[in-house]
Amino acid sequence: MTIDGLIKVQDWQGPGQLWRVIGDQSEGAPVLITHGTFSNAETCLPIAQHFGKLAPTYVIEWRGRDLRRGNITRFDYHDLAEDEMTNAVAHVHQQHPKSGVHVVGHSGGGLAMVLALAQTPNLVRVMRTLTLMGAQATYSHLSPKRVQLFMRLMGFAGRRLGYWPGRIVRLGPCSEATGIMQNWALWNRKRQFTDRAGHDVIAQLSDVALPVLVLAGAADKVIAPQAGCRAIADGFAGHATFEICGRAQGYPEDFNHARLIRSRAAANSLWPRVAEWMQQH
Repeated sequence: MTIDGLIKVQDWQGPGQLWRVIGDQSEGAPVLITHGTFSNAETCLPIAQHFGKLAPTYVIEWRGRDLRRGNITRFDYHDLAEDEMTNAVAHVHQQHPKSGVHVVGHSGGGLAMVLALAQTPNLVRVMRTLTLMGAQATYSHLSPKRVQLFMRLMGFAGRRLGYWPGRIVRLGPCSEATGIMQNWALWNRKRQFTDRAGHDVIAQLSDVALPVLVLAGAADKVIAPQAGCRAIADGFAGHATFEICGRAQGYPEDFNHARLIRSRAAANSLWPRVAEWMQQH
């Protein structure tokens, strides 16, 4: 089965779908990309094809990409971390055992991967680097008040429906599971990113000996404010590099949340920067 430039990995046994870039390089350290909320594998196609020119490249697509009335899948970030994220990294490493896996996570995909690292410390043994794009869990109080009110209203609607309708939220092509959004809302309300047992995830990251690149969009004022992204980078202690992506840093624009993962400007400037950083590690 294929979609656009991706082919389904047939021996994938986990929930969700694992895809590989058609015609990607067969040599080199593999790259695994994960999308964020309200998104799917096709959202990642441009960046996946960019890295596919350099190395074997995969996309892990979460379960529940076709949520609608009469078709409800209940899951949350903890489920993603324990299943899709952990198993996808392990599976890609099994296919390319000579090298660790470079992981790139946008938004909620980055949060799920961070949670996976906190819950499964041994995962770091099969990873080479982690790049987080616009991922934060504790600073939505910095977003405009009208956005906070809208999110609160959507929370009520989501609990009734079992999902957040993508056509109303308009943040991507898919609807999203209520459990995912409830996790994110709770973390931001408490201003603490916690695992299933209630332990502080950021406090657990200092022991993760992995090169991490944390990117924040200079124009991302709503979903992933810079302070929230920096908080996660600080959690990794000396292992993380934090960068703001904007004109002041030499980029062609002040990137917002969506354009970090899908834009011509990112393809021409940001993604090559990430690839160069990966090669350094």
